[in-house]
Amino acid sequence: MILDGSKEGDDIDVQESKNSIAAHWLAFEDPDSDVIKVKWCAGSSSGACDVVKERQLKPESTFVREVLKHPMLNGLRYFVTVSATNSAGVTTSLTSDGVTVDDTPPIPGSVIDGIVSDVDFLNGEDDINAHWFGFVDLESGIESYQVALCDVRNLSSCPQPFLRVGEATNVSITGKNAG
Repeated sequence: MILDGSKEGDDIDVQESKNSIAAHWLAFEDPDSDVIKVKWCAGSSSGACDVVKERQLKPESTFVREVLKHPMLNGLRYFVTVSATNSAGVTTSLTSDGVTVDDTPPIPGSVIDGIVSDVDFLNGEDDINAHWFGFVDLESGIESYQVALCDVRNLSSCPQPFLRVGEATNVSITGKNAG
């Protein structure tokens, strides 16, 4: 199995960088004869070598990382293929499941202060409710949201700092925790 990315044991599906590609794998083994040649390449489709031309590695190699001469395109998926040849001349090839380049932020949606409609003022210790919709990320989707409660006059002053809310699209902050 060829895993996209450089962190051992982890396979990434999305990366921000369009200027490099990396993959790793367990060393190829052959119980009948030695692995004498390992090659790799990268491409814009499974098994293709149009991004990084085929290159030879040491037979014990388990990792590649290449800084690219030409950047990959945002929103496209790229694949790494590794081939191993034994001393009998038999070759096997494996291709990663690919990694999508996403170097753009999500398209912003709308945030509504309030349960049903937008409110501009609260009474003292009232709960603060908000919901949001319309946020879109065309390349990799939205994994999670973060919410903070900040002073509209000074957005760097946030009595309720950013909090991850996962995929939730609404939040309720109780009046006693709001500031």
